Amino acid sequence: MTVVQTVLVFVGIPGAIIAFLFFAVYGRSLVRQPNRYRPGRPWTFAPSWYVPHPEAVVRASKGSTSKTAVGGASGEW
Repeated sequence: MTVVQTVLVFVGIPGAIIAFLFFAVYGRSLVRQPNRYRPGRPWTFAPSWYVPHPEAVVRASKGSTSKTAVGGASGEW
């Protein structure tokens, strides 16, 4: 075997296998933008609030358009 063939067998094949596994695991996230927040990055998503019982949301006052949830941590007081 020549030096080139030896390098291809002992470096090329393992390198190709490692590259294949790398792109199989990380390839999708390298191509597209992740849709989740990463600490330290600016918040670019629309604000949203989680209310476990939407029917428990009441108006704060007649002139105000903001809403306030009724209840405690469980939302069932």
